[in-house]
Amino acid sequence: MIELTRLRHPKRRRVRLRLVLLLSSVIASTLAGCVTPSAAPLSDNPMNARITDPAARRQLQLGNPVAAADIYSERAARSNDPAQQQDYLILAAEILFDRNMGIDGQARMARVPEKLANTELTHRRDIVLAKSHIFDRDAEAALAALPNPKYVENAFHRARLYETRAQAYKILKDPDNELIARIELENQVNDKGIIQRGHEQIWQLLTNQSQSTLRGMTTNVRGDVYQGWIELALAHANAGADPAKQRSSISLWQDRFPTHPANAEFISALYTPVGFEMNVDGKPINQIAVLLPLSASSTSTVAAAIRDGIMAAYEQAGDRGQTPVLRLYDVGDNPGYVRNAYANAISDGANAVIGPLRKEAVAAIVSQREVPVPTITLNTVESAGLGGNTSNIIQFGLAPEDEARAAASRAAGLGLKNAIVLQSEDSRGDRETQAFRDAMFQYGGDVVHVAILPSDTYDYSAQIREALSIDKSDARFRTLSSTIGEKLFFEPSIRNDVDVVFLAITSEQARSVRPQLDFFHARDLPRLGTSRVASLDDDEKNNKDLNSIFYPDAPWVLRESMQDDPLRQSILANFPSANGAYAKLYALGADAYQLVTNLDALTRGERLQGYTGELELGSDGRIRRYLDWAQYIEGVSTPVESVDAPALPSIQSNGIN
Repeated sequence: MIELTRLRHPKRRRVRLRLVLLLSSVIASTLAGCVTPSAAPLSDNPMNARITDPAARRQLQLGNPVAAADIYSERAARSNDPAQQQDYLILAAEILFDRNMGIDGQARMARVPEKLANTELTHRRDIVLAKSHIFDRDAEAALAALPNPKYVENAFHRARLYETRAQAYKILKDPDNELIARIELENQVNDKGIIQRGHEQIWQLLTNQSQSTLRGMTTNVRGDVYQGWIELALAHANAGADPAKQRSSISLWQDRFPTHPANAEFISALYTPVGFEMNVDGKPINQIAVLLPLSASSTSTVAAAIRDGIMAAYEQAGDRGQTPVLRLYDVGDNPGYVRNAYANAISDGANAVIGPLRKEAVAAIVSQREVPVPTITLNTVESAGLGGNTSNIIQFGLAPEDEARAAASRAAGLGLKNAIVLQSEDSRGDRETQAFRDAMFQYGGDVVHVAILPSDTYDYSAQIREALSIDKSDARFRTLSSTIGEKLFFEPSIRNDVDVVFLAITSEQARSVRPQLDFFHARDLPRLGTSRVASLDDDEKNNKDLNSIFYPDAPWVLRESMQDDPLRQSILANFPSANGAYAKLYALGADAYQLVTNLDALTRGERLQGYTGELELGSDGRIRRYLDWAQYIEGVSTPVESVDAPALPSIQSNGIN
């Protein structure tokens, strides 16, 4: 049985649902939600707190650390106070080394005099010098350059010292001394974000060691904190994925180390069970409520496409056997009504819910004190700060961030660690860039430069030259030519600290960017984009400008075997728009129905073959979509093998470097 319930305030009326063809007039990015500013906020950490110049902070927000460093170099040149001048020069170098821009940082360090005005400046200079050696992978020289921590009075600088020491021991593959350094780092700070990142770095260090190495480390006499970390890693490894063993081992560990710093948030996050606790009393789902803004002026077409995808999946399931009752509730324009609709659905007998769609409506459900039945939302929001009980909520959607994270995962899976980003000058570009940056950090990589491409031109030579540091190469050549007084043959070179380019841009921009990257000697750098780079037509001649670019998309779009899928064929036969710009909305609806009818498999950790991706429930209650990949070859979008990095814990980006 299928019913449509339209919510009116304060009255409701029910009508029978009739599937109709609805022409699409709203782009799929309606799902994406609120607009983000053109510059991401500068993270609030002790290092950034020392960067007080508004112009420098702005440049960092825009992803231009060289420009931020230039501001402090210029301030140093204008200063008449030697100590202030030296502080600015060192700060300029710190800005660059903290963002893995070693060549530029080393050039700034060359301007710092050998004799400094006070001991603190000397310590800072020595720490940056050690970071320079780390950049050159000379760990022994880095350790030799570091000052003795007992003579460094400032706790923040001691923390930077220990972080650099940990990096050196990581290069030397010395987990014993790296762990000691990271424990000492934590003793210097009280910033929760830095401490959390430190715990996660310790955990990555230990979980990368063999059990025999860990057992050997337990014989070292290093104190309870050190011993506690080692035994926690061993307990975790021994328990495996068995929840009962996990609970037993962590309980025994907590009895032995009740005051260990990992005993609060870290342990809680580490052992958060996969999925959520279903509260359906062991009974099968027999009635599903679908909450959609079908009459909302801004989202009616999007909602209708999702509804039709749900309906098609429902009807196909009915052909195979008994299906639950499906009721649709129109929540209209006002997201404030969604709680009433949700309560009415539960009152009407629903023991599972699909929806709502709009971010404000999802937030309203997530923040409820009680969510009594499994609920698959059709958009995602940040749950932190909303309160409520999210144990029955699975967040699912087509966020552009999914594709950016997939690009970072592919980069990490291929061993590509340092990226430059070319992004469009819009909120979509901002969101993709931020998601890619965060994911690269999670995988141990970095974004060394972000270039925002203007929307009023397709000549991006200035932005690409800066991103690749071509101008600096030209300057070095001119200086050399002038010094020796001869005209030399010269071919500019790109920076050597980057091994991948991420394109958070449109298809039209990508057509201009690709040949310009080739022209500026970046032909060998892999280019990863999102589905926005894909052409809407199959014009091979025109699409040759996209050659070499990789991008992810849903199996509905890219997977050749999907062309013969019965459900997809049925949807296309009834809704021609399902093969156009709104295709993934129908796929989203079909997958939402698949998720709500396969909750047991999801919570067991199984991965479902979906139309928007391979679907897996994460420990945060969100569906992760594993996407298909394609590359443009001779103007043709050609499916290629997917490459994913192993899943890593979320890491805060506000740490000490």
